[in-house]
Formats: sequence, structure tokens, C-alpha cells
Amino acid sequence: MREMLIVRHPETVANVQGRLVGQTDAPITELGRRQMTALARVVLAEDPQVVYASPLGRALTTARFITPDGTPLEILEDLKEIHFGDAEGLLWDEMTARGMTLDYTGGPVAPGGEVGALFDARVRAVAAHVAGGPSPAVVVTHGGVFRHLLTALLGMTVEEVWGMDIPNAAVATLRQRDGAWLLESLAPPEA
Repeated sequence: MREMLIVRHPETVANVQGRLVGQTDAPITELGRRQMTALARVVLAEDPQVVYASPLGRALTTARFITPDGTPLEILEDLKEIHFGDAEGLLWDEMTARGMTLDYTGGPVAPGGEVGALFDARVRAVAAHVAGGPSPAVVVTHGGVFRHLLTALLGMTVEEVWGMDIPNAAVATLRQRDGAWLLESLAPPEA
């Protein structure tokens, strides 16, 4: 049976502020540091054969902290969060006051941003790479990538996953049975 954990990075200052930060980095909060410790316990219990991480600081710092000694850590560019373009760094109210909305399904997610279909394609390529690699595997990434990994692995629609709350430090535990990935749990560990 193949196993995979998908981990969203812990809380950052930008998360607390409610800012749209795709590829802009933000420091991890004190709560986020406690969440990293809780994530490390979860990952250690899984005994992963490999940990994959986004190169962005908030995810990479987390991955380095939670990767057990001797376990390979592979940094994948395509695990970066979506780029929000002109909405990058804005609060939701600031974005809407400028007449912008987010669209993850068609063209750019926001003016000047990454195209939703291209974002989905790069995340699907990562899903195939991880699903075909060593098991158990841990993937440390961001909220948008986390959701699109679920679309690729579980056959969910983009609309379904964007309707899900994926809190900071959330862990999705997936197991493959009879060729199909099943979501066994989705929750953050106790920090």
C-alpha cells in the first residue's frame, strides 16, 4: 500500500494579516513554530522515505525542520504557490476595492498572475512524480498547491477543493488501495 502526507506550511505573519501571498515570502509566527514541532512528530511517526518541498521559505524551513535525519529532502520548483500577480500581497478587501477577483479555473488567477490552467498542470505533474516515487512520501507546500494535489490524486474538481478549508499546518493522509488514492484524514496536529 502506498502512502503520502500532504502538509501545508504553518502559520505566517501574512496569514494572520489575511494577505494574499503566493510567491512572496512571510516569516513564520510563534504559533507556526509550535505547529512545526507538532508536524515533526506526525512526520516522524510516518517514517517517510522521502520529503518533497516547495523552495519558498515558509515551506522549505518547515520541511527542513520536520525531515527526519537521513531522509532525503527533494526541493521541487513546481510546489511553489500560485503567483497572484497584481493581487500579490494585498488584503482581500484591498483586492476587491481595486476591482479584482480570483479565478483558479481559466485565465490568470488575477490580473498579471499565473494562469490557473498552467498552475493546475504543473501541480498535476508533481502529483504524478510523487505518486510514482518512494513511499511513504511527505509533501510540504502551500494552500493552493495542497488543494490542487487533492484534485489530481482524488479526482475532485477545482470548485470542490477551493470550497475546502485547508488551515495552516494541515496534514492530509492519503493511502492508495487498488490503484486509487483515498483521503484518510485531513486536519492539523495539536500544536
